[in-house]
Amino acid sequence: MEAEADVVIVGAGISGLATSLGLHRLGIRSLVLESSDSLRTTGFALTTWTNAWKALDALGVADSLRQQHVTLDGNVTSSRITGLQTFEMSFKAKGKHGDHEIRRVKRNLLLEGLANELPSGTIRFSSKVVSVDESGYFKLVHLTDGTILKAKVLVGCDGVNSMVAKWLGFKQPAFTGRSAIRGRTDFKSPHGFDPIFRQYFGNGIRSGVIPCDDKTVYWYYTWVPSSQEKELEENPAQLKQHILSKLGKTPDKVRAVIENTELDAFISSPLRYRHPWELLWGNISKGNVCIAGDALHPMTPDIGQGGCSALEDGVVLARCLGEALLKSSRQGMEDKSEEGMQEHKKIEVGLKKYANERKWRSFDLISTGYVGRKRSKTLVPPSPIPISTGLQPKSSLFKMTQDVEMKEVPAPSIPSNSASSTSPSTLHNLKEIASLLETAAYTREVRRIVRAVRLTMGLRRKLKVSVLSAFLNFALSPGSEVHSRLSSYLPKDDEHDMDVDTATSATQVSSKHALPELEIYSYLLVLIFLIDQKKYNEAKACASASIARIKNLNRRTIDVLASRLYFYYSLSYELTGDLAEIRGNLLNLHRIATLRHDELGQETLLNLLLRNYLHYNLYDQAEKLRSKAPRFEAHSNQQFCRYLFYLGKIRTIQLEYTDAKESLLQAARKAPIAALSFRIQCNKWAIIVRLLLGEIPERTVFMQKGMEKALRPYFELTNAVRIGDLELFRNIAEKFANIFNSDRTHNLIVRLRHNVIRTGLRNISISYSRISLVDVAKKLRLDSPNPVADAESIVAKAIRDGAIDATLDHTNGWMVSKETGDIYSTNEPQAAFDTRIAFCLNLHNDAVRALRFPPNSHKEKESAEKRRERQQQEQELAKHIAEEDDDEF
Repeated sequence: MEAEADVVIVGAGISGLATSLGLHRLGIRSLVLESSDSLRTTGFALTTWTNAWKALDALGVADSLRQQHVTLDGNVTSSRITGLQTFEMSFKAKGKHGDHEIRRVKRNLLLEGLANELPSGTIRFSSKVVSVDESGYFKLVHLTDGTILKAKVLVGCDGVNSMVAKWLGFKQPAFTGRSAIRGRTDFKSPHGFDPIFRQYFGNGIRSGVIPCDDKTVYWYYTWVPSSQEKELEENPAQLKQHILSKLGKTPDKVRAVIENTELDAFISSPLRYRHPWELLWGNISKGNVCIAGDALHPMTPDIGQGGCSALEDGVVLARCLGEALLKSSRQGMEDKSEEGMQEHKKIEVGLKKYANERKWRSFDLISTGYVGRKRSKTLVPPSPIPISTGLQPKSSLFKMTQDVEMKEVPAPSIPSNSASSTSPSTLHNLKEIASLLETAAYTREVRRIVRAVRLTMGLRRKLKVSVLSAFLNFALSPGSEVHSRLSSYLPKDDEHDMDVDTATSATQVSSKHALPELEIYSYLLVLIFLIDQKKYNEAKACASASIARIKNLNRRTIDVLASRLYFYYSLSYELTGDLAEIRGNLLNLHRIATLRHDELGQETLLNLLLRNYLHYNLYDQAEKLRSKAPRFEAHSNQQFCRYLFYLGKIRTIQLEYTDAKESLLQAARKAPIAALSFRIQCNKWAIIVRLLLGEIPERTVFMQKGMEKALRPYFELTNAVRIGDLELFRNIAEKFANIFNSDRTHNLIVRLRHNVIRTGLRNISISYSRISLVDVAKKLRLDSPNPVADAESIVAKAIRDGAIDATLDHTNGWMVSKETGDIYSTNEPQAAFDTRIAFCLNLHNDAVRALRFPPNSHKEKESAEKRRERQQQEQELAKHIAEEDDDEF
């Protein structure tokens, strides 16, 4: 398959997304190819200096990032050998370029902030480039799935192992001989670190901690590993112990940050860089191809300018390329006329201009780090004043586009800071969200609706009556039916608690919004406020009114808001104990969502219906609904986790323990880290299911962070099952009966009694070669009227099921255990190895199949005429098959 694109950017990293967003601000569409299936956040965080914030301001995403990260006040360097402070620098001092702005930004928030501003479909995931060919003025980009993209401009932002850089003639980046370990620790409460860049040096080792916000700390550790230490990179636990043993005299608070880091929350990687002279001699651009970011200038973290330079590259490249594309002729380059050649020439000149600007800037940065490395074996601290970027303000950066019609109205950055105020008010943020919803409604971009809902959840605790009243006056026409209804739900006793801009609220906006999206959003905002204020009766009335309004709206931009309203609609009735009243309405809404192809609404409503049925122990009805409901690819990870949890509960009650265990464990793994209560419930049910299967959960399951206290009753229950003590099991069941009843696991625990008896019987059979049934009943502590007869039946059933290897002597009333044989003389080890080998072979075969190229991909490509003939034959065949299918009805 062949497709055309004006600008193709390889790599959805910092430079790739910044370039695409810069072109988007100029009204130029681009296509970003990413080999992974999602945005890659390797590295956890990066230091953004003043030059990076200038670039982010130019791209229009700086304000939202500023709100989420603290400003660093200075840099403190200490010796890890003596523990004494050796250097201190303040970032607040005014310099040549004014105040410095340095923050430690989470990489995932930076990438998401850039990606969320791009139009839908700009980023194409799972698109790995295998080769680049030329076709006249065009570049042919071949992907692994067989797609061929015909690009007018090709930009390589594909990292240190860049294929585009290799195509331009660059060598692989050189290794420095050092490695870096980077990690991030998230605290539940404020960590207490001052906003200071803390570094520790000594014996060729450099480490440090930098706070990102009040609950997140980033840390790093760089050293020259020996041959034995290189093997530690494959074992995270040993690598963590290695770091702790090498910290020297660093403060205990810093050591605690690394100790509290999860094993999957840090990475180790060797450091690579490009020699500075390669930038001067190499081809940064060639024709209509260029590179940016780490593909151009991979550098060590000595100066802290890797990500900053990538942002600079994106802005400068967008400016130079945008000027060339917007001023060039609209005629395609396939036309080999004078106009087509002129357009190609302008693109080449624009890329050369970019290459000349970035060549010397990157040379200065890399040569600074290079000289520092040659001068000393230890690492040099980063320069406090980055070299000037030469960036222009946003107004002049895009000044060449003032006469150009933009393809869409760019969404405002939320929230936006003014120069005079320290932080925007809640009402101001809500107005910005309303503008975002308005833009999404006109451009029909659902991702903007998702972003608006996410921003609203961040303002949830700041909502007040005065703020909501002012926002309703802004978003809805005063005196309208919707405005009157929503205002009636708000309490009247909060008139003096003002958190609004008096100047703004005094002057009402003349033009009122009449968009359905704003109306539904107003319902959602008021409903969330009422639930948080525990005014459940008013919340029920508001939710019912919003659902009645949603039934009359069939717009895809409302689907996200509707799914949230469905959830709070069910929650408001559940909190008042009237969940059964809305079951028929939920079924009706699910039918409407199915007819409208609202898949997100179907997911949400299906989970709400399952929760409704399970709340009243209607497991059969829940299973019938689940089996009949249409299935499709999950659109929301949260809804998918809920579905797996409900499915696991249904399977457990239906005695399908193996399937239930898989569903519950998968739900716990996929659940967000913040959803602690949900993960605790999943683990409780998973523990019971594993006990019913005869498995004993590992101790680490009960020692998960934040779950120790909640899982303590289940830990004691597991211990009773493990040792087979029936009396201890009975005492624990009575002791924690209230907890088990509230968790709705008491009926499952009753089923465990048989497992406890079987475990105890197995221990008895191992300990005694012959024992009377009277003693068996005493050791099992059976409390039945005829314990000997019960013991005899229990032993007989265990022998029949294969739980114990023994015989019954009914005459003497004995249980005779057979001698334990050598397990290696049986076929059991062979069967176990056979199972493992089959699994490994299947995994290997699947991996090989996934790496294969499409059939005949090595052969000569078919001509255009043959391709048209083949496509025509395929269309005729498909039409013939469709006609045959219609005959069956």
